[in-house]
Amino acid sequence: MRRVLSMVAVAVLGLLLLGITVLQVRQQRGNRRAAEIVETFEVVPVNDLGSTKTLRILPLVDYHTSDPKLRTEVGVSYLVETDDHRILFDLGQNTDFETPSPLEANMAKLGIELATIDTLFISHNHLDHVGGMHWSARNTFSFGTEQRPFPNPKLRAVVPDRMTYPGLSPIYATRPMKIAQGVATTGLIPRQLVIGWIEEHSLVVSVEGLGAVIIVGCGHQPVPNLVARFDDAFDVPLYGIVGGLHFPVPDGRMNLGPINLQRRFASGDGFFRPITMEEVEEQIALLKSYDLGLIAVGGHDSSDAVIERVRAAFGAAHRYVRVGEEIVIRAP
Repeated sequence: MRRVLSMVAVAVLGLLLLGITVLQVRQQRGNRRAAEIVETFEVVPVNDLGSTKTLRILPLVDYHTSDPKLRTEVGVSYLVETDDHRILFDLGQNTDFETPSPLEANMAKLGIELATIDTLFISHNHLDHVGGMHWSARNTFSFGTEQRPFPNPKLRAVVPDRMTYPGLSPIYATRPMKIAQGVATTGLIPRQLVIGWIEEHSLVVSVEGLGAVIIVGCGHQPVPNLVARFDDAFDVPLYGIVGGLHFPVPDGRMNLGPINLQRRFASGDGFFRPITMEEVEEQIALLKSYDLGLIAVGGHDSSDAVIERVRAAFGAAHRYVRVGEEIVIRAP
């Protein structure tokens, strides 16, 4: 019996080591592939972006809130308003696949009608941004447990993959492009994660008299690639950055037993090389070099410790990302 148990233990250990080896090889190849794509990508500048006088960003789903009547989760959804457009940025996670979803419940409490939304922007196809694993696995998205028709017949969906949705023809935004007056996408930026290959894009909104604000879903890009893409694609100064920058140090919000999933599986250069505080400090220093007028790091994929470090680094330019608390940006 002992001999059988020993053989089983050896077999299990062998399979585990084989799995780790396969993941490491994939990680290394993916890292090289992503670096090559980023380095060789030819950016066509967006020269006719225009601007908006006022930008409003209202977190609808995120990890923190100061109002107990509003629901929170490890997911992201923001209402982004310009002078002329209402953009819904990502759709949260709906962890328990329930009706109403946290997004639907919060929209109702905040008096936001879906019919007023004219643009839907999906940053990347991860479960906490498209409405849950059920939809992510099908390369689509949803507000809740059912894909209902959008009440605004003119609604456009801008997506990071060849995603589908009943009744819509989503725009696959591979490159930097203008979406509306003063509004654009950075175009896709790739990254190899332990959980797989991902391509993410961010929303860029130019505010008259101030500069551009980048609105980020998760920040898998990561920050150095994101701001480099911005510099190459847009001829306006970078004024602010809002959203998830993926700084799960020392830990993120999702755990499987003793393993933090956000740090080990979705950051850094592999399971054994997750993002470190030293790297976070380097990225904060990079952002400080832009002399930002506004920075707000979401809590869904960054730790409270890092958020407070950002607050200390940026002082008056810092804002918290809290569900129901609007961030208003306009020139004096």
